[in-house]
Amino acid sequence: MPAAYDDLLYSSIILPMIPLCFYPVRGYLKSRPSVLAGKIIIAILVMVFCVALAGNIHSLGRVTDFVLYPAGIYFLYLYNREVKLPFSKKLFAFITACLVGGFSKLYATMFDYTLHQEGNSLAFSYEALGVQFLFLAAADVILYLPLSRYMGWVMENFHEEAVWKKVWCFPALFLASTYFMYPRVYRNMYVGYVRQLYPFVLFFFTFFVVLIYFLFYAVARAFVEKQKTEIANQMLSVQGAQYQQLLRNVEENSRIRHDFRHQLIVISELVGQKEYGKLKEYVGKYIDDGQAEMKLYSYSAAQNALISYYESICQRRGIRTEFSVSLPKKLPVSDQDFCVMLGNLLENAMEGVRDMKEPYISLRIRQAASRMLAIRVENPYQGELRKEGGHYRSSKRDGLGQGLESVNMIAMKYEGIMEILTEDQVFTVKILLQVPVRDAETDS
Repeated sequence: MPAAYDDLLYSSIILPMIPLCFYPVRGYLKSRPSVLAGKIIIAILVMVFCVALAGNIHSLGRVTDFVLYPAGIYFLYLYNREVKLPFSKKLFAFITACLVGGFSKLYATMFDYTLHQEGNSLAFSYEALGVQFLFLAAADVILYLPLSRYMGWVMENFHEEAVWKKVWCFPALFLASTYFMYPRVYRNMYVGYVRQLYPFVLFFFTFFVVLIYFLFYAVARAFVEKQKTEIANQMLSVQGAQYQQLLRNVEENSRIRHDFRHQLIVISELVGQKEYGKLKEYVGKYIDDGQAEMKLYSYSAAQNALISYYESICQRRGIRTEFSVSLPKKLPVSDQDFCVMLGNLLENAMEGVRDMKEPYISLRIRQAASRMLAIRVENPYQGELRKEGGHYRSSKRDGLGQGLESVNMIAMKYEGIMEILTEDQVFTVKILLQVPVRDAETDS
């Protein structure tokens, strides 16, 4: 068989690894499946051309290894363009798929040195290549549920960016370990007890890697559940405070209605005496005293309670508020995520105006277009804002501010964007979220 065709055959091992890349991120694809399949086919044809071209250069010998590594970088570039997730998450999923490929090479090599004792890794046999294909085909079936359901759940719900920026190093380290574990010269495996011990070492390593992934899922799940519990407790506290305010307003209105008969007597007396100026003043004061009422920002109890809660806190702290809210009847964001996002924004705003003489917070939520929901939170600040690596540092503690990072992760989760502006000592956060067409009608 010509060298170019030989290299193409060995390079085709990439094909069964492609589904493994997309199982965890199938809900975040930018292109339709048919369009994505076409792009993958074009990318494979480009790789085939490069392999065939390099295979005609006889001085290189087998070029598979020389092509596969650049091909991996090329596919990572395309993968990054096609998936709507933070790069650290995409990198974790991509390297995980490569790690499965690394294990397939280890098990196929174990089969190869058993059949060909005098062989070496450069003369990887067709039988071993077939074993590797079967291993990856089985992995496509066996790992579909774990990768799509469990790793997919982590991708969707675990948003700690600081963790994602580091955790991809573990599959990368394991992948590098697989490269150094497979033997180059097969006869070395028959020295002493190496051949007998190698399968046990490989099985233990496989079990260890699976255990690490399971522990990561378990820790992420526990963290998210704890976060949900904290949010639920916070919302209960907010709604409890709102409920107490509602009771106070009900009691106040009841008292006003009870006293209304006496007010009518006074009004009747002023009319009888033709004291119209005093009557106007008295009625105006009565109207002002009866203005205390619950504001309705949203038909969602959680959303309305959150906004009213922070507005009441601002009033107690002497912070002027400009809240203009018109929410769709059905948000594209869950109540939990919306409250976390808006709560973080308002907490940061209150922190920003804490020591100012004339503090104010502006909140505007509007339908920006037929399918876009715009959120804008604005507050003045004093002093210099501290940034590190493109991220704002917290003013409450050492380290990066987690509030805005959490807001950004939630916005990205719902195919939105976040923009931060700092002009004329005014800190402004703008968020755009996509709203489904059927939910585009807003509350009156």
